Amino acid sequence: MTRSAIAPHDRLCWPRTIWPIEDQNRWALACAPRSPFEDGPGGELAKASPSTLAKYEKGWGRWLASQAQHEPEALDRSARPAASKAQLQVYVDHLQACGNSWGTIHNRLQELAVMLPLMGYDIDQRALDRFLATSRSRVKPVRSKAHVRPATELVDLGFRLMANANGGSDLDDEIGFRDGLIIAFLALHPVRRRNLAAFELGINLIRQSNGYMVMFEETKTGVPYEARLADVLVEAMDAYLAKVRPALMARSGRWKADVGAAVWVSADGSPMTQEALAGRIESRTKEAFGAPISPHRFRDAAATYLSIADPARVRLAAPLLSHRSLSTTEKHYIQAEGLQAQQSYLEVIGRRRSRG
Repeated sequence: MTRSAIAPHDRLCWPRTIWPIEDQNRWALACAPRSPFEDGPGGELAKASPSTLAKYEKGWGRWLASQAQHEPEALDRSARPAASKAQLQVYVDHLQACGNSWGTIHNRLQELAVMLPLMGYDIDQRALDRFLATSRSRVKPVRSKAHVRPATELVDLGFRLMANANGGSDLDDEIGFRDGLIIAFLALHPVRRRNLAAFELGINLIRQSNGYMVMFEETKTGVPYEARLADVLVEAMDAYLAKVRPALMARSGRWKADVGAAVWVSADGSPMTQEALAGRIESRTKEAFGAPISPHRFRDAAATYLSIADPARVRLAAPLLSHRSLSTTEKHYIQAEGLQAQQSYLEVIGRRRSRG
């Protein structure tokens, strides 16, 4: 049975096209740009990223699907809708019955906390806050840091792979050099996986007379990332862009596609996806350390290493990772220190590598 053939009441998530008309209209109003001089509701989500909008849209679709299954009368918009303690409990029970973890349930409730006011609901705020607190307390960390390696070891692995690649003389060497550069880059510039995959020449990697600038305007937190490419990577990046990347672009594998300005190129001659990058990083780190290290754990490694190697600069971990702040009151101060944070991190790594 195709998805389109599934009856609305059997869906786990209602697409926006079958939401109640009033909900569709309220969604459009919340997403539409609005002048600060206009009175009344609207524009609350106008500046949200596409991924954030998709998250809230699906979150609301799940709430409606739950109501359709358990309380269809609640979909009647003739009276102002409400989210009572009993209704919230029904939703949590529904999510649990669908096999969701407490982490997922907490995310669904956070989405609901944003969407309910936008959709004009009367909310039992005290009950919602209690459900949020309970779900948060039951979340179990899913990312064990047991296998996180010191950032210096990750940098060293990247340089070993590049050194063993013989300048990229055949496909295996091209892949080895590329993988090594990716690992060293991520260890020294711990950006998120999505940014790593979206890395483009002239936009995110900009050549300057004395090196490169690395810039990402769009990040998960909305805090731009801007830093000079680590000096120790400049020569390797030059070699990759001059020889290895063009050689990979010339390959014609099964998934051949236009590379465009993408920095990272696959063995098939196509831009590397998030999944492909994660696969190469995890494969190389498992081979080197006995356990795979995901791209996100490089961020753990950076923050942990900075806190251990230079505790006085631990607060710089926030701008280094493009986090908004260590606390709300530090927001503007930390954003202004982004370049200093990256430079301090590189100095710490450089000192440790030169000593050993």
